[in-house]
Amino acid sequence: MVCSCCGLQRDQNDVAALACRDDITICRDCIGWLSARAGCLDVTPTLPVSDMASSKAFFERAGFDVRLYDGGFAFVTAHDQSVFDLDLISDLDASANHAGCYIITGSADSWHAHMTAAGLQVSPIEDKPWGMHEFTLTDADGNNIRIGRNLSTD
Repeated sequence: MVCSCCGLQRDQNDVAALACRDDITICRDCIGWLSARAGCLDVTPTLPVSDMASSKAFFERAGFDVRLYDGGFAFVTAHDQSVFDLDLISDLDASANHAGCYIITGSADSWHAHMTAAGLQVSPIEDKPWGMHEFTLTDADGNNIRIGRNLSTD
């Protein structure tokens, strides 16, 4: 599929059509460029972990890509997009950790199915009063990663 902005051939999973013109498709790179030009924020939270090797394995099982860096740090991505970072905190007390992040995606149900099949600790996926269809993935360090989609887009 060709991106209508940059003209490059892209995988169909890496482009989206405009809501008003389904014949115009834009790739992730051009969407990111456009978001930056429009002044949109791009925020990547950092989550504390006590064991980088086990955290890397956990998040890879959850379906993320994890790139380790020297000094106890890792970048976590999905579909080449930054999602969150990991920071090694050797004396982390998981019971006192209240860190987390929220991933908004149109495919919350498929993420939930994948994580459940992988045997990870996830809450049931359900519609919440605040207008999200969501669930929570919790890691061994007490980080809560909520994943959901906006019900108003149904």
